[in-house]
Amino acid sequence: MRDMVAWHLLLAAHAVSATFNSAQPAPQLPLDAPSGIITSHSWDEPIDKDATGNLIFQSLASLMQMMPNAWYPNGHTIVRASIPPGTLLYHGRRDADYPTMDWTSVDPEHSIWFSVGENGTLFTFSTTRELKLLYFDGCSATKEGGVVDTQDVLIYGEVPHEEHWGGIASEWRRLADMCAWGKQYDIDGFIRMQASFEIMYCDFSKGLELVSTINTVTGGVIFKDPQSYRGNLMPLGTNDEKLESPSDHLDRPWTDPTPPPESWKGSPPKPIVGEVWHAGTWHNAFPGDTRVHLDLSSMIIFYDPAFRSLIEPRRSHKREDHRLLNISKEDIAAAQMDVDHVLRRDPGAGSGLDWQSLAQVIQDRFSDRLPYLDYLLHQPITNVSEQVADVRQQVIVSLIPYMPRAGVGEPAWYAAIARGCAMSFTSHLPASRFTKQEHVLKAAVDEVLHEVCRVLTATWREAFDIEEQDTETAETLFMKWRDNIKALIEWLDWQAWLGCSPACNEDEYCFTPQYIPFPGSHRDKENHLPRCMSMKPIDHYPGQS
Repeated sequence: MRDMVAWHLLLAAHAVSATFNSAQPAPQLPLDAPSGIITSHSWDEPIDKDATGNLIFQSLASLMQMMPNAWYPNGHTIVRASIPPGTLLYHGRRDADYPTMDWTSVDPEHSIWFSVGENGTLFTFSTTRELKLLYFDGCSATKEGGVVDTQDVLIYGEVPHEEHWGGIASEWRRLADMCAWGKQYDIDGFIRMQASFEIMYCDFSKGLELVSTINTVTGGVIFKDPQSYRGNLMPLGTNDEKLESPSDHLDRPWTDPTPPPESWKGSPPKPIVGEVWHAGTWHNAFPGDTRVHLDLSSMIIFYDPAFRSLIEPRRSHKREDHRLLNISKEDIAAAQMDVDHVLRRDPGAGSGLDWQSLAQVIQDRFSDRLPYLDYLLHQPITNVSEQVADVRQQVIVSLIPYMPRAGVGEPAWYAAIARGCAMSFTSHLPASRFTKQEHVLKAAVDEVLHEVCRVLTATWREAFDIEEQDTETAETLFMKWRDNIKALIEWLDWQAWLGCSPACNEDEYCFTPQYIPFPGSHRDKENHLPRCMSMKPIDHYPGQS
């Protein structure tokens, strides 16, 4: 495998010179390569086809956010996390038994769903100390398929651990196995995502104090056949003795809501199924759920090219279909060793840099300008001279902070612009204090900036004197820029561009359907698009028609 371009390495080069039509992409340097190595690669060499900086950047920018993780459900990231003292967590069940090892949610709507029947109970807890957690990104709680690959690699050392999901009994076994594994690191639980963010909590007698218990007026739903579906009641409403309960089949299990209590007046409460998913959308976009604090100096991601066995399988799959199925035993062992090292080292290790905010700042700078360029370039050509002038001005807007007055029009001038654009966010960072994982993040950020700045500067070089060119040349370059900007946007694939368009009305919320193991929920892209959902109560999963 060729080494990946690391843009911060390019900055150390003594000279920058090459023609724009360079035929070969730059060799790929390891993402954790130390800074300061001198290379001879030019600023205008394109990224290697196996580069993963864009995928790492996407994952970094999307952590603890519902919408991008629903869009790309097969997570590739494991991050050490914590929740501060005084944070409220919730647990719902069909009885009033105090939980031991079970699930909690960050929003009460999620837990109320499980406080089913006339004895349904909602527990509210407050954290008494900082909780030690491990976070798996993607739709890591939707039970089956690629969403649990990272869990399987870490806990079981194989992918997949189960050929087919065995129902809620499988979930209980997974909870028990993960908590047994985490005991060596004093881990309190594991953060995953489905309807909202949940925590698989290992021992409710540690780190939590009970704030309240409520026998809820109405909760989740009454199941059609409690005997057949009792397994589906388990996630937040049972105990260890139910571990082997069967899950016969996976038809939609709910029917009518819990009857209201005596003396209730008026219409009974309607089902709250939709509110479970509505609450999750409160954490749709950056900054995500801020109650969870991520230690990004510990971010281990399987898009790191150090996991060599995953490079070839990715070439034939779209982003949404990336999995860890072909991971080698050597890479599994390396990942497990990295996690072990991260969990045993001092939490204060690393630079202290807010990597996710850095990714957001970069998106803020370019995420509306690039689509606007794309818009201009996709207008019908009616007055090409005027249109290329508009594009030229927008490229100037993006690059003007990096454009020196000296040497205008010279090859070194374009190189200086590209350097300034690409280095402005990272050249000052304290690389000597980086963890191994932070070197991966910096190289990914540099790679993304290299490609953004390369395309913009190359466009500027051709647009510099475009107003002096003939119509045929202008049209040719206009079409070329259209293709280049479109390709750049597709390669970046930023979560900032994901959402409901047009924006939802006041009586709607923006929802990205997830695949869940019930009939009516599909994994096809069309069914997966974000859409506006009515705030009115519904009695079914909002991804169903």
